[in-house]
Amino acid sequence: MKTLDRLIEDNFSAKERAEIRLKSKERVASIRLQQVRKSHHKTQKELAQVMGLSQSALSELERRPNITISAMQQYIEALGGKLVIKAVFQESSEELLA
Repeated sequence: MKTLDRLIEDNFSAKERAEIRLKSKERVASIRLQQVRKSHHKTQKELAQVMGLSQSALSELERRPNITISAMQQYIEALGGKLVIKAVFQESSEELLA
């Protein structure tokens, strides 16, 4: 039985494979936002209200492939959290947003 990677390798050009990988990463990112919201027992409607958005605008934000840091920060803070961005190097790490 072939693996998914092998099937993609055998049936798609390098350009198509790159696009498939990008789209899958984008989808994973949107699923993560939804999971964070759901783990805090909030509906899109409830979170949208806190953020001052319509439910449809929040849905679009959750599905957006490239979310800005400020939008992500607003999303997390509306859930009662704090967004932290950290750069990690072999020898050290530094918080860039805390």
